[in-house]
Amino acid sequence: MASLALVWMVQGCGPAAPPSTAPATGSTEQPSTTGESSTGKPALAGTVVIDGSSTVYPISREAMLGFNKINPDVKVIVNKSGTSGGVGKYLENKLDIVDASRPANEKETAAAKAAGIDWLVFRIGYDGITVVVNFKNTFVKELTFDQLKKIWEKDSKVKTWKEADDAWPAQAISFHCPDKDSGTYDYFTEAIGTHKKQRDDVEPSSDDNKIVRGVSGDENGFGYFGYAYYATNAKSLRAIPIKKSADSPAVEPTPDSILDGTYPLARPLFLYVKKSAMRRLEVATFVKYYLDNAATLATDAGYVAPTASDDEANDKQVSPDSKRRRPTR
Repeated sequence: MASLALVWMVQGCGPAAPPSTAPATGSTEQPSTTGESSTGKPALAGTVVIDGSSTVYPISREAMLGFNKINPDVKVIVNKSGTSGGVGKYLENKLDIVDASRPANEKETAAAKAAGIDWLVFRIGYDGITVVVNFKNTFVKELTFDQLKKIWEKDSKVKTWKEADDAWPAQAISFHCPDKDSGTYDYFTEAIGTHKKQRDDVEPSSDDNKIVRGVSGDENGFGYFGYAYYATNAKSLRAIPIKKSADSPAVEPTPDSILDGTYPLARPLFLYVKKSAMRRLEVATFVKYYLDNAATLATDAGYVAPTASDDEANDKQVSPDSKRRRPTR
């Protein structure tokens, strides 16, 4: 694995600079080292720092756990401050990898390049932002984008279910959602047309499990988050089928509808990896492990695996001549 990682560092990061062991500034990371393991083989050491999307967090956590079984002396730190929060820390040179549930915008990409810390982008799975109500709520059968906009837009007048639909009861809605540093917040508000703005009378959180608890603990709870958090809590939540327009079919979030894009809130998930960090053996080896096992990591975390074309595109970024043998799924 180490020799393959070295190939990655040469082919994926360019020949301009010699291999570096310098860590991201502001982190607890130490330069990579190699000692000798109990088997007599060189032991990989060092630190890999990851932060960003709470949606992608479960995938990266699975990667951390699996990688540390093979390389126990590498410290992999995985945090979740939201996609925007993660990019912000990356631009301060505090991270090696950003977990992202939305593509980086032009401003973020330009800032990274200007700071000399531009990145490689890998697609590591698919998600469907899932709109949920409490399991006891049986009257909300489906929702259109227009209804979602009416309910979630800034200064919305909708306070009760009845104000959203006359057929629903006049009970006050309890709103729970990601905070404004979240890529899920960005993606959802753009998709429904509120353009990164939403009502203020919500319970926001960077912790999706807290949003789950908020909706599942209140019969009038209403919220949204990544599909994996719904899938693991389906006994206490109900996912609402979504219609992109009044004339389109209502589609439930499922692995199939997320992968084929028929679910209106389906989206890809990404890793943004600092190019210069790929010169460090522990980072390159971790990224190789992540991509080689992306299908299993994504599905184990509750999401949809990347496609064969995603795998090919990922490989080309780090090794243009690479031809991966895709595992059976």
